[in-house]
Amino acid sequence: MSHKPFDEKTYAEDDPAKELVIKWLKKHGVIATVNENKYGIDLITSTGTGVEVEVKHNWKGKTFPYDCVHFSARKAKFAKPNTFFVMLNDERDHALVTTGEALFASPIVSKRTKYTRWEQFIEIPIDLCTIHELNAKTDTINIS
Repeated sequence: MSHKPFDEKTYAEDDPAKELVIKWLKKHGVIATVNENKYGIDLITSTGTGVEVEVKHNWKGKTFPYDCVHFSARKAKFAKPNTFFVMLNDERDHALVTTGEALFASPIVSKRTKYTRWEQFIEIPIDLCTIHELNAKTDTINIS
C-alpha cells in the first residue's frame, strides 16, 4: 500500500478551501472553525460535528462526472457518525457532501493515481452524496 506523499505547495493552494466551507456553513446557520489539531479532522462545528475538506481538481463544473467518489482510505480514521466529508470542485463553487456512515458502508479499493502505483481509497456511490452550489440562495444542508 502506498499513498500520495505530502506536498506543501498543493496543501497551501488547497488550504483556503476550508475557509470557503466555513463561510458556506455559516450561511446555513452552522458555525465552524479550523481544527487546531493539524493532524485531526479539518473543521469542528459548534455542535461538535467534524468536517473534512478537500478539493478534487479533475472535477470541473457543476456536475460530478463519476458514478462514485474516492476518498483516501487514510481518512477513514475521521469517519464517525457525526462527521461529514466535503469535496469541492476545481472552481470551488460546488461541493459534494457525504457522511461518516457512508464511508463505513463503502468498500476499500486500490487504484493507480498520477502520484502512486496503487493506493487505497474508500469508494462511495454517488447516490450516498449530495451536491451543493456554494453560492446558492436556496440551497439547504444538514450538517449538525
